[in-house]
Amino acid sequence: MTGVSFSFGTGEDVQYNINYTYDVSFVCHTILSKLVTVCSQGWAADFIPKLLDEATKAKVYDNVLHSSGIDAMETCKELARKEGIFSGTSGGGVLTAALKLAKDSVEGTSILAIIPDTGERYLSTPLFGDIPADMTEEEKEIAASTPSLPPPAPGLPDVLPEATEFVKKEITNRKVLCFMLEYCEFCWTLTGLLDALGVEYHRIDIDSFEFAKGNMGNKYRSALQDTTGCKTFPQFFIDGKFIGGAVDACMLWKKNELQKIFEEAGVKGGNGNFNSYEGDAFEFLPKWMCQNPLRSK
Repeated sequence: MTGVSFSFGTGEDVQYNINYTYDVSFVCHTILSKLVTVCSQGWAADFIPKLLDEATKAKVYDNVLHSSGIDAMETCKELARKEGIFSGTSGGGVLTAALKLAKDSVEGTSILAIIPDTGERYLSTPLFGDIPADMTEEEKEIAASTPSLPPPAPGLPDVLPEATEFVKKEITNRKVLCFMLEYCEFCWTLTGLLDALGVEYHRIDIDSFEFAKGNMGNKYRSALQDTTGCKTFPQFFIDGKFIGGAVDACMLWKKNELQKIFEEAGVKGGNGNFNSYEGDAFEFLPKWMCQNPLRSK
C-alpha cells in the first residue's frame, strides 16, 4: 500500500488546466496512490495505471513519498477512531504521506489529502482483522450508558378493501411471491437463497417509488399484515400458502421441508433440481446476526 504526495508551486498547469493561487502540497489518491514497487490491495503486481504513467513522463509532480502497508492500515484505523472517516487501506496510505509531509513543512503550509475511498469493501481484509464480531465489554458499557428504545412502529392506514383485494390477488396468482422492503437485509437473504436454488419468483417491494403515490405501499402493507398476522419482512408465499420470513425459509430448507413444498407446487428450480444446491442456507443470513451460526466463518 503506497501513499504518495506531490507538490505544485504557484502558477498554472496548462496540461491539466488547474490554476493555483498559492503554494499547495497536494496528496492525491486518484493519480498516484498505486505505485509499481509496492501495490495497493486490489491492483495486480507491476501494474502502472495509465494516468500515473502519463503524469510521470510529463513530470507534473515534484516528489514522491512512500508509506508502508502497516503504516497505511494504522493511519486508516486512527482516521476512523479520531475523525470518524471510514477509509480504505490506500486512503490511509495517502494520509500517512500527508502527515510525513506535514512534519517537514513550515508552519502555515496548506496540505490537501484526497481520500476518495470507503472502508466497507475492506471489512473482510486484515485492515479490520483485529476487530471482533461481537461487542467488547467497553462497547457494551458505552451502549448501556444511553437509554435505548425500539423504533416506533410505522403508522399504517386502515385496512382498505381495494388494498386487501390487491394483496390476495397477488398471493393467489403468483406461484412464488415475496413481499419485501427494498433495503432489508433479511429480504436479501430470501432472494439470495431463491437465486441460488434457481427458483423464479415475483417480488413486490412495497416501499418502492412504484407504490409511493397515494401512500399505496403502506395501504398494501396494512392489508398484508391483516391477512397474515405478520408485521415483519419478507413475507414469502408458495402457491398461495404463507411460508413465513427469511429465517423460516432457511430453516425449512435445512430440514428438507421447503423442497417438498416446492415440489408439491410444481416448482423444481434451476436445472430441475434446484441447481443441485448443497450449501448451508444460513450463508445468506446477515453475518452480524447473533443467531447466525456462520457469522464467524
